[in-house]
Amino acid sequence: MELKEYVRIIMSRGWIIVLAVAITVISAFAVSRVQTPVYRATIYLNVFPGRLDWGLQQTIKGVMRNFAGNITSRTTAMEVLNRLNLDVTPEELSSKITVRSIESDLLIQIDADDYDPLIARDIAQVTAEVFVENTRILMQDQDRRDRVEVSIRDYALPGRLHRPNWRINVLAGGVFGVLIGVVVIFVLSYLEADIIQSSRDLEEYTGLAVLGLIPASGSGANKRKNRSKQERPMMEERTWPTT
Repeated sequence: MELKEYVRIIMSRGWIIVLAVAITVISAFAVSRVQTPVYRATIYLNVFPGRLDWGLQQTIKGVMRNFAGNITSRTTAMEVLNRLNLDVTPEELSSKITVRSIESDLLIQIDADDYDPLIARDIAQVTAEVFVENTRILMQDQDRRDRVEVSIRDYALPGRLHRPNWRINVLAGGVFGVLIGVVVIFVLSYLEADIIQSSRDLEEYTGLAVLGLIPASGSGANKRKNRSKQERPMMEERTWPTT
């Protein structure tokens, strides 16, 4: 089947695609509005080596991955809970925190998610403060030249809306609707492949040209029957009674 034929099939039933897109887009928008919004606050930590040494810098990049694990540890979560007095478990608090090491810039990114933008900010800020304090205590026993200095770049701001992102959901719903509509169209075309619906289908199936069409046998009889019913009252009006 050529590309033109595929286009013809899709265009002949384009309303199916339009209907599918409308349903999926409206559904995606409605679901996005019903979901509880989650806010994300972000804070960055600077990681500085004690000396400008290439070997030490490479070592720090490996240590940063270990730092990320310490930030989400149960010990750090317990200290954060004690300072913020949050009514959650350490495991639940750790699940709200995401840490990413940006090794090229020697940065650690801490993201905190919560239903309240202010609580998300406090979690990110206090988590960073606890980690910086613990790191400084740990580095006191190290030689100054081998120390790793960790500091907060900027204070955390109130969280921004992280999810749901209704724009992305609506766009994904539209794409999904197009795919569903195309699939439905081709399924219907496949089911009707052996059904001859027009003279063009007959020519494609038999390979012969259609010279003429014969109307359905019942149509002529019905017309004659309807015509005789209309003429019968006229004949009755023209008859004269006999004496």
